[in-house]
Amino acid sequence: MIKLRAGRLALCLSALLALLALSAGVAAAATPGTATPGTTTPGTADNDTPSFGGPTTPELQNKVTFIGDSVTAGFGYCGYVEHKKDTTKCKTNQEMDNSWGVTGENGLGDCAPKDEALASDACSNNNYKGKPWLHAAWEAGDNAPNVAYPFQIAARQKGDEKAEVSDWAMTGSTPDNWDPVESGAFSGVVGKLKNQYVGMTLGANPLLAYFTKIKTNVPTTNVEGKCVFSTFKVESAWSWLGYGPEEYAGPISNAVECLKQQWNAEDQTQHLVNLYTTLLEQNDKVVVMGYYRDCSWSFGNWQPNANFYSGPASGKDCKSQTREISKNDSKKVSQWEQAIAVGSELNNLIHDAVDKAKAEADKRWGPKVADDLVYTQPNEADWEKHQPTSNDSWIFKNDTWIHPSKAGDTNLADTMTAAMCEHFDRWCDSGATWAK
Repeated sequence: MIKLRAGRLALCLSALLALLALSAGVAAAATPGTATPGTTTPGTADNDTPSFGGPTTPELQNKVTFIGDSVTAGFGYCGYVEHKKDTTKCKTNQEMDNSWGVTGENGLGDCAPKDEALASDACSNNNYKGKPWLHAAWEAGDNAPNVAYPFQIAARQKGDEKAEVSDWAMTGSTPDNWDPVESGAFSGVVGKLKNQYVGMTLGANPLLAYFTKIKTNVPTTNVEGKCVFSTFKVESAWSWLGYGPEEYAGPISNAVECLKQQWNAEDQTQHLVNLYTTLLEQNDKVVVMGYYRDCSWSFGNWQPNANFYSGPASGKDCKSQTREISKNDSKKVSQWEQAIAVGSELNNLIHDAVDKAKAEADKRWGPKVADDLVYTQPNEADWEKHQPTSNDSWIFKNDTWIHPSKAGDTNLADTMTAAMCEHFDRWCDSGATWAK
């Protein structure tokens, strides 16, 4: 799920976390351009795009690479190697601290990109010196990351034939970062993804960060996104003096409309269509996964005053936060209902981008190629049962309840392998068997 940058606040989903996890924009490690398969430096020229249906089209390899944002990167759990320039110091698979990061070594402030204009893989389970694409495919071992859903998939494989699994996702990255047509920061990396399978979560950034509001007694941790205004309504001119109602919820449609307006302003659909069609043109089979259902306490103007000493995990159940819609409408709306409506619309917009890319692919190359792009989504009812307030939370608490816990990533792994099995006959038998 987020990103913040000057003038363009960037989710995973959202907050200081939005400020970090689904946060930021470009990676200094990547250079615009396309890359020749097998090289380690993005940005080199590549002219060997296969022709569809021709005898020179290579067979798909047993190779799966995951790209996208903090959800796929496994934000909140340390990876192979943290950046040398970062202050974070934690072992592989260790949880990020429940801290705002003003002191300590791997709290929210430490894990945020050091430059708000840059995506990062710090405090992410696939971290490898800021360039996860330089690391070899996942292998079992004492120092192997085991939290992010791509790595859980890799670890559960059985049999003689197994796929080579890599995770190149970058926390804070946005669709324009991965857009090959617009020479996004990771366009060179995209050029390396040929004749294989590709999975991703992408599209929550920078949108969900626009709904994040956090206020502590340390000004450097304060965050307020440009859509926060759409989550509440003040109808009394004297409320600041304590007279009259302070705030109403306003109609849920206000928040949904702000999401759609910002989605269009960021040109999210076109960036995603460009990415999807490029992958299809490179003879890839692609699974786009939508986002799970959750509500971080930092969503909207409901719980902005954070408890600095208790850390980001300290919040109230979103379903307990209710307000009347307006002075003339006593019907109550909850923080949960607002957040879920925004999240559902986000998934609708991503799904729509998939449909548009499939239609374009069908027109250019025919239905067989279009069928190599599919959309899947985690079961919303299942996720609602496992919010941070439950004993078996699927949401990681130390980042204001935004990203998946290890149990949540297990469910995402199940969702991804089920889609791979249904559409491509891969990873069937509970995701353990790669061979058809």
